[in-house]
Amino acid sequence: MHTSLPCPNCSHSITERNFEEYKNPFTMKCLHCNAKFKETKVTPLLLVLAVAITPIFIYIGVTLQNLFADVWPFIDKVPTALVFLTFAYPIYAIYEKFNARILVSKGVLQLK
Repeated sequence: MHTSLPCPNCSHSITERNFEEYKNPFTMKCLHCNAKFKETKVTPLLLVLAVAITPIFIYIGVTLQNLFADVWPFIDKVPTALVFLTFAYPIYAIYEKFNARILVSKGVLQLK
């Protein structure tokens, strides 16, 4: 399994960690040469996965919010996304790591 992909412009390695740190899969750039690139092979699949997993994350967030509302009544007023990220961040981190691993192992980078 690959642990990095070469930049299509300067051939420096782009690692899984770099992919995890990108805020948006459509605005990626090389840390060395600042060339903007896109991934075309697996990004559409990962977007479908994101659409499929979002309701699961919402369900987990709402369930946690209801569970903790018995202990801390003020938590009903807190946004569900914040509750999810506060109490279930490891689940989200695993999901992001999975996305990065898929991008590095099966992805193809092209300059924009």
